[in-house]
Amino acid sequence: TLSFNSIANAFFFFFYNSANNRRIAKNTIFLYFRMIFVLFVSLYTSRVVLNTLGVEDFGVYNVVAGFVSMFSFLNATLSSSMQRFYNFEGTNDAENGCHRVYCTGLILHFILAVILLLLLETVGLWYVNTVMVVPEDRLFAANIVYQTAIISMLLVILQIPYLGIIMAAEKMDYYAVISIADVVLKLLAIIALPYLPFDKLILYSIVICLISLIDFSCYFAYAKKRLLTKRFDWKIDTGLFRSLMSFSGWNLLGTFAFLLKGQGLNLLLNAFFGPVVNAARGIAYQINGAVSGFSGNISVSFRPQIVNSYAKVNHSRVQSLMFSESKICFVLVLLLMCPIIFKIDYILDLWLGVVPPQTNIFAILVLTDALICTLNTPCSQVVFATGNLKYYQIASSAINLCLLPVCFVMLLSGFNAASVFITTIVFSILNQTVCVRQAHRVFAFSVVDYIKKIILPCSLIMVLLPSILFPIAHTLPDSFVSLLIIIFADVIIGMVVAYFLVFERNEKALVCQLVSKIIKRH
Repeated sequence: TLSFNSIANAFFFFFYNSANNRRIAKNTIFLYFRMIFVLFVSLYTSRVVLNTLGVEDFGVYNVVAGFVSMFSFLNATLSSSMQRFYNFEGTNDAENGCHRVYCTGLILHFILAVILLLLLETVGLWYVNTVMVVPEDRLFAANIVYQTAIISMLLVILQIPYLGIIMAAEKMDYYAVISIADVVLKLLAIIALPYLPFDKLILYSIVICLISLIDFSCYFAYAKKRLLTKRFDWKIDTGLFRSLMSFSGWNLLGTFAFLLKGQGLNLLLNAFFGPVVNAARGIAYQINGAVSGFSGNISVSFRPQIVNSYAKVNHSRVQSLMFSESKICFVLVLLLMCPIIFKIDYILDLWLGVVPPQTNIFAILVLTDALICTLNTPCSQVVFATGNLKYYQIASSAINLCLLPVCFVMLLSGFNAASVFITTIVFSILNQTVCVRQAHRVFAFSVVDYIKKIILPCSLIMVLLPSILFPIAHTLPDSFVSLLIIIFADVIIGMVVAYFLVFERNEKALVCQLVSKIIKRH
């Protein structure tokens, strides 16, 4: 019989025609082992954290730590920027190019870490203590959470030059090992948390901060020993500095707008509904993170190859990678989210025990939005490879920046919390339409082919697969056996539908060839 993993690997078979393509498949497998392990541990950890902290403290932690992560939009911006320049400069100038990127990037990250620290300890501290809705008796704990979150965020910013070279060098095995160690440490800490005689919220935030320090040390040690062997110097490559700042500047605009879509709305929900709704939203986004993480693994594997192919002026390969990544990520997320949506109440009860109100509705809407956003990442990666971000980021940011005031007006008019998530879905569809058009401006792929090969087949399977599964899910009672039956039906039916609707003729032939080999081996 064919296992799910065997069939899933068939998706990557058509990438095995070169060493670079084999690397994509190998790295994806490493990241999938990481993701599966992280997923199951995180599910258990979330349950223990919620039960240990309680709904209110869990909501406080999510909104306070989320506020800090909103300020760390520089982190997400520079992370993708550093990896892009490591790949691009490394392709053209090998070790010297990477060394110049490292020295210039580390100085830039240090400067920005200092600026961000000043902002967080002034404007941010004022917001937490005067504007944010936090129960008065938990304000001291909220401030401790805030300070530890700042330290964790600064460590993440300073580790970007080291993690960036690891990802650019496609050392996904080491990245996977550190990620697994990270969740194991968090799991051990959470298991011990109920037995320690201290404030649970404060202790939890301190432990998360210490684990961030361990992660930083591991990435730093590996990168310096294996990849950045030249000695660091304080000499800045001014040309590279200007290029990095220009690239990061436009990327900064897009990242800031995207984070407002997430954490800005989180603060908005806090202002109108309080920390209990933040707890429900936090759980919904944990589910979303688990599902999106699977497609994110594929995107991480594709990103260096897209940049390298563009640097070598191999535009046909760039388009091929973009189309393949779009299809694979969309189908995978759809397969993962269907069983969750159909049995969301049972899954939440089995997972958490105590479920905050509206969590089920939030989770379904957030997953729907994630499915649409899956198509955005390949477009963004191609644009990032070209380095021409200006108009792409202006257009995308304009849409995302309009989301927050629209939702504010809706909530002010009396709409409920779910309306925020529905509005987000509408804006995501609009954003994807604009992003495809802007991506075409800087990289001349065929929009007609994109619609025919990506949009139409993905839309069909998005409608067809849930329609087939609904009668099965509706007739089965809530139980673990029923959930397994739905998952099995989802995988089998989804694979068949994807085979006939999504994949092209040459991809089908290669998938059949791999499946045939697997059957012969068994």
